[in-house]
Amino acid sequence: MQDTAEGFGQPIRHIFGCFLRHSTRAAFTVRPGTRYRVIVGDRIWQGLYLPLGALVQRVADAFAWLQQGRISTYLLYSFITLIGLLALML
Repeated sequence: MQDTAEGFGQPIRHIFGCFLRHSTRAAFTVRPGTRYRVIVGDRIWQGLYLPLGALVQRVADAFAWLQQGRISTYLLYSFITLIGLLALML
């Protein structure tokens, strides 16, 4: 007998099943035997990281106009930020 990756992966999928999307199994026959394909998705990635990444991208796009200027403008932004932080700390 041969043990396949399915034998090792199935218990882990059962244990962490609440964190994973339901796996989809498709069986198809290829000579000389049958092959299985298991597709497992990540609920945390879909529910947390993708929306957070989209939010960060929207904020970055909103502030993209700040990066279209000259070095003197960047120095002025830095100076105003330093003065604002100094005033906040006093």
